[in-house]
Amino acid sequence: MGAIGGHAAGAFGVSNHFSFIYPCILAGMMIIEKTLRRFAYPIGILFPWLLTPLAFLITDYLPKTNVPLLYIVMVVFIAINVTVELAIINALSSFFAFSFFFANPTHSIMIHQDEDLLTILLFLLTSVIVGYMATKHKNNVQKIRMREFMTDIELELLEKLPKALNTEDVVNAMREALLPWKENCVLITHGDNWATHPMIRRMTNLRKTYLEELLELRLTPEMIKKIPELELEHDVYFLYNTRQVIGLLKISITNIQYLPKDIFLLLLHQVNISLERTRLAAELEKEKIAKENELLRSALLSSVSHDFRTPLTTMIGATSTVIEFGDHLNKEETTELLKTVLEEAQRLNRYTQNLLDMTKLGFGHLQLECDWVTVEEIISVVKKRLKPLLIHNDIKQNIHPNLPPLYVHAAFLEQAIFNVIDNAIKFSPKDASIDVDCFREGDMIVFTICDQGTGIPEEEREKVFERFHTAEKGDRRRSGSGLGLTICQGMIMAHGGKVTIQANPRRVADKKNPGCCVRIELPVTEADDNKNQEKEI
Repeated sequence: MGAIGGHAAGAFGVSNHFSFIYPCILAGMMIIEKTLRRFAYPIGILFPWLLTPLAFLITDYLPKTNVPLLYIVMVVFIAINVTVELAIINALSSFFAFSFFFANPTHSIMIHQDEDLLTILLFLLTSVIVGYMATKHKNNVQKIRMREFMTDIELELLEKLPKALNTEDVVNAMREALLPWKENCVLITHGDNWATHPMIRRMTNLRKTYLEELLELRLTPEMIKKIPELELEHDVYFLYNTRQVIGLLKISITNIQYLPKDIFLLLLHQVNISLERTRLAAELEKEKIAKENELLRSALLSSVSHDFRTPLTTMIGATSTVIEFGDHLNKEETTELLKTVLEEAQRLNRYTQNLLDMTKLGFGHLQLECDWVTVEEIISVVKKRLKPLLIHNDIKQNIHPNLPPLYVHAAFLEQAIFNVIDNAIKFSPKDASIDVDCFREGDMIVFTICDQGTGIPEEEREKVFERFHTAEKGDRRRSGSGLGLTICQGMIMAHGGKVTIQANPRRVADKKNPGCCVRIELPVTEADDNKNQEKEI
C-alpha cells in the first residue's frame, strides 16, 4: 500500500467514465495554462501586433470600425483559456496596436481625433470587462465541473465503504478515490514505501521523522481532540479510528485547481467513520469467537462428563461386583458382567476416537492416504465393528452390482459410515432394521443409510452437523457426544463428497416414526488417475 499509484480507469470503471476523462482534460488544460503563464507577457504584448496583418485584410472588405472586434475576440479567447491578467495585458497591447495602425495619424500612438479616441477607449473598456467576465465564467464552470467530479467520487466511495470488511478495504477505497491526483497527494500508511513519492522526497529529514511519529501515535480521547491542531501544524490529514492512526494524507491542494475543500473534508470524515466501524466490527467478531469458543468448551465438558460417566459407572459397578461377590457368582453371571465391562470400554473407546477425529478436523491435521477399495469391503468392515451394537436391530444392505472401486482413505470412510449407522441404531426402535443402499448416480457413488426412528424435522437437518449438537440441546435420553455426524461430514468433504439428510422415502405414511436417511455422496475417480494421491486438509 505505497504512494498513490495505478491506472485511474481501474478505479472508477465504465459507469463513471467521466471520472477518469475529466481529470485528464483538466490536467491537459493545466499544462497548456502553465505554458501560457510562463510566456504570458511576450504573448500578451506581441500577439496583437502579429494579428495586425489579418486586421488589414478585414479593412479591405469591411469598415475600419470592425477592426476592434477582431482584437476583442482575441482578448476573450485568452481570457477564457488563460487568465484575466493576461487578457488585460493583451487588451492594452491591442489598444496600442489599433492606435498605431488604424487611428489617425497612423504609425503613431498619438490620437488627434475625438472619434478615434472614443473608439479606442470603448475598445479598451470592452476588452477588459469582457475578458474579466469570460475568465470569471470559465472559473465558475471549472469549479462546477470539479464539484460534479468530486461528487461522483464521493458517491462511489460511499458505495464502497459500507461493503468494506476491514481497515485494509477502507484504505484501498480511499486510495482509489485519490488516483486522479496521484502526483499531488500521497497516502502514508504502516509498512508503506511512501518515502519514494516525489512530495515526500522534497521534504527535509526532520519533517519525515515527524510524519513517522504521527503515524505511530496511540490515540486517546485527549489526543483525538488535538488532531485538528496537528493537521494544521504538519500540513497533513489524519485517517484514524478511536484507537490508532491508520494513515496520513498529504495533499497539495494549491496544485489541484478548484478542488472543493468542503466535499474533500466530508469525504475524509466518511472514511474515518468507516475505519471506526470496521474496528468495532472486528472487536465484535473477536468477542463472538471468544464466546463461541467458551460455549464450545462448555459443551465439550458437558458432553464428555455425561457420555463418559454412564459407561464408567457401569464398568465400576460390574467390576466391583465381580471383585466383592466373585465367589458367590456362577460362571455365566461373571461372564455377563465382564461382557458389560467390555461393551462399555468399547463405547468409551468410540467416544475417545470421535474426540480425536474432531480435533484433527478442527486443526486441519487430517491426512488422507488414499488407496483403491471396493464398496463391499467397506460395508463388511463396518458391519463387523457394529456387531456388538446390533443387539436389538439388524442391517439390511443392498449394494448394486458392478460398482467401481473407490479411491479413498478406507479407515476414514469406514469411520464416517460407522458413525452414521451407530447414530441410526441409537434412535431406532427395537427390532427395526437399518437399510443401507449403495448405487451409482452419474459421477457419484451414493450411500443411503435409512432408519425407522422419529426422524429429524427439516429445520433441524443442517444443525445436526454442528459440533455437540446433542449436548447443546440438553438431550440426555440418548447417549452420544453429538460429534458423530460432524466427523462424518468432515471426512466425506475431505474426499470431495457431501453429506445430506432427508426423510425416509419408505416411511412417508408413518407420521409417528417417519425415520430419516443420511445420504453420502463420493466422486468416482478413474482408475488411472491419482493412484498415489495424498492430500492434506
